[in-house]
Amino acid sequence: MNTYLNASLRNQSCPAPTNDGVIPLFSICRCLLFIQSGRDCVAQQYASATTSVENAASAIARSKDIEWTGNAAEWFRSTLDRTAYTIRMLADDMETTQRLSMGA
Repeated sequence: MNTYLNASLRNQSCPAPTNDGVIPLFSICRCLLFIQSGRDCVAQQYASATTSVENAASAIARSKDIEWTGNAAEWFRSTLDRTAYTIRMLADDMETTQRLSMGA
């Protein structure tokens, strides 16, 4: 991410003060540009990952309805349960990351 930010912001010039002498907020410190760019990146990735998590959870729910017995079926359902747990943990971590990035 730093490479992208450095390349995209390295040569940006800061805006000149307005007629009343006020300097626009983002011209004071380029850090604010980096913060907003980082927040935008996190928000975009969060939206994409949320869609993937929802799709995976839906597929797991549908897979549980398969009528199947035996050792392979038990192993399959156990794997689905572990995967569903991992997905829930990922969703929680994504939510925390999103919340923290917006408050920085």
